[in-house]
Amino acid sequence: MVEPTRAAFFDLRDGHRCHRSRQAVRQAAERHRSAGDLLVLVAAPPDACERPHAEAEHGVAALGVGPDLVVHRGPEQPGCSPGDPAMVTVVEAIILLGLDASRCFGYVNHTDGLRTLSVVGNPRVVCLDPELTEHASSRGWPVLVEEAALDHPSDTP
Repeated sequence: MVEPTRAAFFDLRDGHRCHRSRQAVRQAAERHRSAGDLLVLVAAPPDACERPHAEAEHGVAALGVGPDLVVHRGPEQPGCSPGDPAMVTVVEAIILLGLDASRCFGYVNHTDGLRTLSVVGNPRVVCLDPELTEHASSRGWPVLVEEAALDHPSDTP
């Protein structure tokens, strides 16, 4: 029997302003790449007023390695709370790629990503945002920036 593929979804909207945040994301992406996991960057849909793939390019730079796939989250819809389009995009990708959600990792650095983290089996927070780290702490989710500072990350594949 073939082992199901694992995937790591990176929804990194906040720009990784601090060095430790960028370092934590790169280390996670490198570990997933080494393990043969699928790397998926969740980006905003291209905007006609901006360079078409500016956010995806920024996300690739934050990862430090190229993703295998870039998926564009849907537009915000009336009645949807922020973050719903990204969560729906991740769920659709999991289904279309035939993945087991319990074997998928999710990385976010913004509170809008909380719903995205709720649909993967291995949620990870990448920031020092107090609200997001409080949610992570209450749910037992790893916070990578704190781990990068301690130099013993817990998202080893």
